[in-house]
Amino acid sequence: MTINKLFRNPTNVVAYASVIVALYFLILGLIQAQSVLAPVLLALVIAMLTVPLARKMEEKLNFKRVFASLVSLLVVILVTVGITALVFFQFSNFIADSGDITGKMEKTLSSVEKFMIENTPLERESLDEFKADYGLKETEDGEEGDNVKENQQEAMTILGAMGGFLAAWILTYVYVFLFIQYRKKFFNFLLRLFPADEQKRISVIVIQSLEVVQHYIVGRLILMVFLAILYGIGLMISGVENYVLVSLIGAVLSIIPFIGNMIAYVIAVVIGLGGGGDTQMILGVTLTFVVVQFVDSYIFQPLVLGSKLNVNPFFIIFSVLVGNAIWGIVGMVLSIPLFAVITIITNKVPDWEAFGYLFRNNKEDVE
Repeated sequence: MTINKLFRNPTNVVAYASVIVALYFLILGLIQAQSVLAPVLLALVIAMLTVPLARKMEEKLNFKRVFASLVSLLVVILVTVGITALVFFQFSNFIADSGDITGKMEKTLSSVEKFMIENTPLERESLDEFKADYGLKETEDGEEGDNVKENQQEAMTILGAMGGFLAAWILTYVYVFLFIQYRKKFFNFLLRLFPADEQKRISVIVIQSLEVVQHYIVGRLILMVFLAILYGIGLMISGVENYVLVSLIGAVLSIIPFIGNMIAYVIAVVIGLGGGGDTQMILGVTLTFVVVQFVDSYIFQPLVLGSKLNVNPFFIIFSVLVGNAIWGIVGMVLSIPLFAVITIITNKVPDWEAFGYLFRNNKEDVE
């Protein structure tokens, strides 16, 4: 249908306008329902990853479905708790050294401040005013009481956030178990939503979606191990004191494409400076991240992920930004596997074939 024909028919205009309005209110609804829907979708993705394990235990070990589901859930808990504990212990060591780091950071900042005053038109009064505006100036004695109250309020806020986070994770584990346990019922429910002549195609879409999500997540976990090792070697050579913590953070944040790598680089530079690093250290950190990202993008990802995740790079970035706008960090983590599923659906539905062509990554379109 051409654009002229589209606008000549008022019914088509109203239909497309209704779809746009519906999408707008859908996004608003998703934002409001984050606390309810985010654990469900996160559990669904994790369950899609662990279904093959449960199926093998049922077929080869003759486990009943409930026991296979419990063992699969236990594996998920052990993996997540193990990764969390590893990062926590490294972070606790970093906090234990925070006094020395603060002193070294203050010396570094003092030298930078002295250099700026001596070699730039910036004056001491202007710099002090800037520090006061952004809360960087040293605290006066009369302000200590107010700061104590603020710290207490912040502590209560942090405790409340941690409680909510733990509750959400426990609920996510419950959803994972239920998705694995009742996976056949959910699958049959999807099929019954469509006519009998469409059920075969829906079954293919579901199976391909499972394969893509499993392939992507397993590949990402493998890449995280490789990246942690390479980051650790490069940062250790660069002289970063807490290189293990920084390498783990960089590997975990790599699950958020593009944005996660930049955040990890900033964290590495800040921690390096806090450890008394100099210009040579910053250059080493920069070189480490540049080399590792090059190796990851052009060697590791093609080998590990291959062409299974057939999504246009533009929409990978776009989906991450949309996921962040809707659900924050959880949205960014879920955005790529969910958009890969959307790409599969649009390629299998004839009426949406144009969107499928736009979303998938066609090599012939860039040659």
